[in-house]
Amino acid sequence: MSASETPSGTAAAKPPATLSARAFPRRARRLLESILEYASDELERTLAATLDDVEQQLFKLAEQARSNEVQQHCFEALRTVKRGRSDLTPRFMIGLEAALASIRDPDAAEGRDADDSGFGDLALVDVMDADESAALREIASRMEIRNSLPLYLLGQRFGVLAGQPAFDPEHLPVGPHVLCHILADAARCLDLSPANRLVVFRQFDRQITPVFGGLIEAINTLLIREGVLPHLSFVPVRGRAADARRGAGRARADQSSEAAPAGSGAPAPAPAPAAVSPPRLGAVADTPTTPLTGWPSIEPPVPLDAAGGENTFSVLRDLLASRRALLGKLGQGPAAAPAKPKEHLHVVSEDDVQSVLGVLQHKANHAVLVNGQPATRSVTHVKQDLLSQLRQVAPEGKAPALAEEDTDTIDLVGMLFDVLMRDVKPNSPAATLLAKLQVPLLRVALRDKEFFTQQRHPARQMLNAVAESGTFWLGEDDGDSGTVEKMQMLVDRVVGEFNGDLNIFDTLLQDLGGHLQTLARKAEVSERRHVDAARGKEKLALARLRASEEITERLKGRKVPRFVKTLLTEAWADVLALSLLRQGEDSAAYKQQLAVAEQLIDAARADKGAIKPRSASQIEALRHEIEQSLCQVGYHAEDAQAIANRLSQASEPESADDPASRTELALRLKARSRLGADVEPKHAAKPAEPLSTEETAAVEQIKQLPFGTWFEFSDTPSGERVRRRMSWFSTLTGHVLFVNHRGQRVGEHTLQTLAHAMASGTAQVVVTQRSTLIDRAWNSIVSALKSFAGKPALAGDAA
Repeated sequence: MSASETPSGTAAAKPPATLSARAFPRRARRLLESILEYASDELERTLAATLDDVEQQLFKLAEQARSNEVQQHCFEALRTVKRGRSDLTPRFMIGLEAALASIRDPDAAEGRDADDSGFGDLALVDVMDADESAALREIASRMEIRNSLPLYLLGQRFGVLAGQPAFDPEHLPVGPHVLCHILADAARCLDLSPANRLVVFRQFDRQITPVFGGLIEAINTLLIREGVLPHLSFVPVRGRAADARRGAGRARADQSSEAAPAGSGAPAPAPAPAAVSPPRLGAVADTPTTPLTGWPSIEPPVPLDAAGGENTFSVLRDLLASRRALLGKLGQGPAAAPAKPKEHLHVVSEDDVQSVLGVLQHKANHAVLVNGQPATRSVTHVKQDLLSQLRQVAPEGKAPALAEEDTDTIDLVGMLFDVLMRDVKPNSPAATLLAKLQVPLLRVALRDKEFFTQQRHPARQMLNAVAESGTFWLGEDDGDSGTVEKMQMLVDRVVGEFNGDLNIFDTLLQDLGGHLQTLARKAEVSERRHVDAARGKEKLALARLRASEEITERLKGRKVPRFVKTLLTEAWADVLALSLLRQGEDSAAYKQQLAVAEQLIDAARADKGAIKPRSASQIEALRHEIEQSLCQVGYHAEDAQAIANRLSQASEPESADDPASRTELALRLKARSRLGADVEPKHAAKPAEPLSTEETAAVEQIKQLPFGTWFEFSDTPSGERVRRRMSWFSTLTGHVLFVNHRGQRVGEHTLQTLAHAMASGTAQVVVTQRSTLIDRAWNSIVSALKSFAGKPALAGDAA
C-alpha cells in the first residue's frame, strides 16, 4: 500500500491518517495508542510467521511443479517475497493506524449506516479479483463466527471511544474484516500474481486464527481496566425446561440479550451478536472435506457451544424415559423388574451422593469379572457401589434410591463412557485412564448439567483430551512412555485433588497442552530432517540417472574396450552425478566433464585408426583432472591415480596394458560402493502391474493432497488401526514418505502401493472434524435414543 492509499485500497490525495494528526481527547488518544502498540506487537509476529510459511509453501509448489515453466514461476514469486517482505509489515501497520485514527470520521459512520441501503453501484469485476475478495470474506467471516461475543463487546467499547453508535464486526478497526482488507492492500508491495496472493491470504489465515481470539480478549481487558464499560456483559435469555417441551423455545429466539449500551452504566436491551447456531440434537455435526494435516493437540475445533444446557439436558431425559418405557413394554431392562413401594424407599440427597462418590473416587479402581474374564470397571459398576454405600445413610427398613434426575445423569454419563470405550483397546493405557475419570466426571455432571452440551466445559475438554490422545499417543510403544506417564500423572491429580472446583481441569489442560505442543515441535523437526533426506536422495537418484544417460548416449554406436566402458559407466558417471548436484546441468564444470568423457571415448574407440597423438602436457592435464574428480566422489588416492592413468592413456592398444593390473583394478572398482548406492532399494523392484480404474483415481487423489496429510491404515500385523502422516512424495520417483506422530519414519511406500491400499480399503485419508470426539459420541447416543422414541408407536400398531 503506497503512502497515497487508504486502508480500503482506494487512492487519496492526502496521506493515511495518523493518531497524532487527529484531534482526539487526551484519554481516547492514549487508549487508541495503547491498542495500536499491543496489536502491532502481536500482528508483527503473525506477519513474520505468515511470510515464513509463504516462502515454504512456494518452495513446496516449486518442488511439486509439473513443468519447468510453473517451477520457474514459483521460484520467481519466492524471490519476490524475499525482496519485499521487509515492506509488508510497515505498510500493514500504517493501514492499522489509519483505521484506528479514522473511527470518528463522518464518512466511516455513514458507511456503516449505508450498508443495507441497497445494491449501490454495480460493476463487472475480474474473476481473480472476485476470488480474492471471496477468500478474504471467508477468512474474516470464519474469525467473526468464532469470536462473535468478544467482537460484539469490543464494538460497544469502540462506540464509546468514537462517540458514535456501536461498531459492527465489519467496521471494527481491529476486527477481522478490516485486518483482511489492510493485508490485501499491504500485500500489493509484493507484486505477486493473483494465485500467489491467495497463498499469502491462506497462510495469514493459518497464523492469525489461533491468536485472534486472544488479541480481541486482551484489548477488551485493556479497555475494562481503563474504565470503558467495565461492567458490560452479555447474558442470553434462557427459558425453563418445561417451556422448551411445550414449544415455547421458539419465542425466546426473538428476545433481546441483556447488555449495557454505549456510554451508560446501566444495563439495557441490545441486539445479540451473530453467533454459531447451537447444534441440533442427533444431527450429524460433521461434514468434513479437508484432509487432517495438524499434529495431535487438545485444541478443540470450531466452537459449537449450545446456549441452553438445562434445556438440552431435559430433552435427553425425555429420550431416556422413552427408551425405558419401550424396554419395559418389551419385558427388558430395569423397567421390567417389580418396583418397590415408595414408602419403602429413601431418596438420598445430593450432598450424600457427592459424599459417597468422593469416597469412591479415592479408592483403587480395580477390574471386575464379566463372564469370568477381567474387564474395566464401568459406570454401571460405580452406580452399584454407590447404592451399596448409600445403605449406610438410609433409615432402617428403607432402601436407598437416587432422585430421578440423578439417575438419568448417571445413565447418560455411563452411555457416554460406553461409546468412548468402543474404540479403545481393552487393558490399554487409554482404557485405564478413562476408567479413572468416571467418578470425578460423574460428580461434575451431577452438579453442572452444562457438561452435556457446552463444548468448552473444562471437565468435558479434559475427557476429550484423554480420549483423543489415545488415538495417537497412548500406545504400547516405548517412545510413547513419556506421554503415557504425563497423562497418568494428570489423571491421578484429578482423582486425588478434585473436590468440586473446575479450575483444576483448566490448570491440567494447560499443562497437557504445553506438553503436546513440545512434542509437536520435536516431531516437526524430526519430520523435516526426514523430508530433507528424502528430497536429497531423490535429487541424487535423478542425478545418477541423468549421468548414466549421458554416458550411455555417448557410447551408443561406438566400440570401446570393455574395461574403459566399465570405468566410464561407473567411475566417471559418479563424477557427472556429483557435478549435477553441486553446480547444475548448465554449469561450466559439468560441461567440461562431459567434454572429457567425449575425449576419452574418442581416444579409446576400437573402430578408429590411429588418432592424432597428444602432447605430454595434454595427457598430464587430463590425468590430473580425472584424478581430482575421482577423489571428490570418494575414491582413494591410489585407486583414483590408477583409473586416471588408465583413462588418460586409453588411446594406447589395450594389449599394452598389463592384464593382471586391469583385473586387479576392476575387482577393486566393483568392491567399492558407488556414489548414492544406498538410495537404491535393497531388492530389485518387481515390474509394475497395470493400475485399475480405482487405483488410477487414487493416485490422482494422492497427488492433490497437501504434504502432512494423515492416513489411517488398518492392515497392520496386530489388526489395529494406526495413523501415519504423509510428509512428502515425489511424482518423479513415486516414493512416499510416511512418519508417525513422533516424526519418525515408518514403512516403505510408493504412489502405486498406497493407491492399491486406498482402493482395497486398508488405507484412507483422515479428514478434519468440525466437532470433538465427545460431540460425536453424544450425537451417536442421541440418535440411538431417538430410534427408541419412535418404536412404541410401531409396537402399538402391531398390537
